[in-house]
Amino acid sequence: MASLLRSVLAQNNGQVRLCEAHDRASTELVRDAVADNGQTFDGVWISGLTQTTILGVPDTELVSPLRRALLMTPVQQPMQRNGRPLCAAFDADSGGDAKDIPALVAVLAIHGVSMIIIEDKAVARPGDKVNSLLATSDAQSQADRHEFANVIRAFKAASAGVDIMIAARIESFTTRAVRRDPVEEQLSVQAALRDALERASVYTAAGVDAVMIHSKSREPDEVLAFLKGFRAVDATTPLVVVPTAYSQTKRSVLAAAGANVFIYANHLMRAKIKAVAEVLEDGGKADAFAGDEELRLCWRARNYGCLLRRLAERRYLGQGQGTDEQRYGMAAEKKALENIETTVKDLAGGQLCGCEADARIVTVKELLSINAHQVSPAGADL
Repeated sequence: MASLLRSVLAQNNGQVRLCEAHDRASTELVRDAVADNGQTFDGVWISGLTQTTILGVPDTELVSPLRRALLMTPVQQPMQRNGRPLCAAFDADSGGDAKDIPALVAVLAIHGVSMIIIEDKAVARPGDKVNSLLATSDAQSQADRHEFANVIRAFKAASAGVDIMIAARIESFTTRAVRRDPVEEQLSVQAALRDALERASVYTAAGVDAVMIHSKSREPDEVLAFLKGFRAVDATTPLVVVPTAYSQTKRSVLAAAGANVFIYANHLMRAKIKAVAEVLEDGGKADAFAGDEELRLCWRARNYGCLLRRLAERRYLGQGQGTDEQRYGMAAEKKALENIETTVKDLAGGQLCGCEADARIVTVKELLSINAHQVSPAGADL
């Protein structure tokens, strides 16, 4: 059972909040969590960063969007019969291979996704993508705006028979080089703003259903300038923000400037890693994984998302029962679920854009560092 994001926007007076989920348990915790003030999330965000983390590969589009879609947890089937419906948005990176687009849209529709977000980065081959929040994101060039408009048209054509919104993610701010000189920096920001607004015009003309603006600045100024500039010429197209970097900004400030969809993009994976670290980095527990190369690689990289996934798969197959690695893994999993549940409630009840749970989660910088280490093969076994 899934809600259409378009319908939720209409029902919620143009406001939707999505929380990252990376497996069945985190999806159900988002579904069930109610903050002390009664607030809840409207749906889930299927993040490329956290999904690749749990798969054990870097967030570089090494695994195609179609492959990730096939591996995601379906949203439309709650574990409880009375589970409330959620809407879902999928991080489709640059869109992947053009020939995969019809299959990608079809798979996501079956899984309950009703918004696909594609980013206007130039990714020539698998493994070329640079995460937008990295300090080196200016090494990534943007796609030609008109070529990207054709990608939008391809997604729109593939989604003609289903109610899925196609959103264009604009990376003008994240791909620009930060300048040390204050005057040069201001000129760079202004040039990026002009480019972002021009791209938004091209993308909306191509038929896109929503526009996402991204920024890695700790202040919301870049995003607010774009929101206000866009709303000056377009009052209706939904605008999406992902305030990971500027998480201390009040949602009301962004909403007043025109934002509609708020994505808490990686918090539950960060909560999982924080909780598991408290269990597995206590004492000599590394010895439990020393004899297993796969688990040892995960432990050394602190990729506890991938580590717990592998242990759960082995339990399902009846492997390693009664071993220290399984005992420690189950204790870590219990701690992670408890921390994720509390984190969701903290975030759902807050008025800021995601910093309410900072004490319960690792920093996004830590997550990016963990994700950079490949601990799994990138072949067909993923």
